[in-house]
Amino acid sequence: MAAEKMNFSKAAQQLGYTQAAVTIQIKHLEKDLGVLLFDRIGKSVYLTDKGKEFLTYARKILFYTEEAKAGLNNEKLYSGVIKIGTSESILSTSFPKIIKKFHQIHPNMHICIKTGTRDFIFDSMIHNELDLAYIIDQNVIDHEWIGKNIQEDKVYFVASPKNYLTQKKEVSIEEILEQELIMTECNVGYSYELSKQLAQKGLYFHPYLEIGNTDLIRSFIVENRGVSYLPLFIIKKEIKNGTIAPIRIPEFEVSVYRQLFWHKDKYITKPMNDLLELIKNIKS
Repeated sequence: MAAEKMNFSKAAQQLGYTQAAVTIQIKHLEKDLGVLLFDRIGKSVYLTDKGKEFLTYARKILFYTEEAKAGLNNEKLYSGVIKIGTSESILSTSFPKIIKKFHQIHPNMHICIKTGTRDFIFDSMIHNELDLAYIIDQNVIDHEWIGKNIQEDKVYFVASPKNYLTQKKEVSIEEILEQELIMTECNVGYSYELSKQLAQKGLYFHPYLEIGNTDLIRSFIVENRGVSYLPLFIIKKEIKNGTIAPIRIPEFEVSVYRQLFWHKDKYITKPMNDLLELIKNIKS
């Protein structure tokens, strides 16, 4: 906990101990190991190289301890909270199936799902307010994060089959930009990537509606109330049943990835690991 919070006082508060008790326990541990686990600089604490090395071993010990308990007892006895951050688009397409299966495995576990922008999710994870993240975006996994790209998707312009543009063999980007546009948040993710590509040609989009809720966007498109720009997996069902049609302009089709990740210093419990595996194996 102290390693995650990088603050003895916050760690003590979350654990229900006094700061002095946590400090004493850490000093005892450092004495037993014969190494310094934390550098104390002013009011801040930082893991030493030996501290980072020991943290890896500590996580393994905790993981295998939980796995041993699960083997000796009923796995359904696991309880606690898993906090996961995601986007509105993934929430409405992937999560219903995932949550149903997870609840069958761990009926006593409580899942808290928070939706928001990439910046909100990253900030929440850094402050340990979220355990895991599952988002769709450009590739964001780097040395600070552990995870993987689950699947690549293309982002298309889409409209109702009633829109005359869907009947044309070739459509120019200028024709698209003259339409009433409905976009997800313009300053993040694939919408932002589109804006950069347009800017290189001196072009800009001006949506009449900007919203993160892709369910609402889909309903507006089906009702022929505008043109949008969405990843294929979000509108796959509507394209299949003919209520939404793609408008293909290959040079403006952005690649995005469904990504699952967590902070490199995060301890992954057995239920968290089970949830990760469900997400990795989900078909959509």
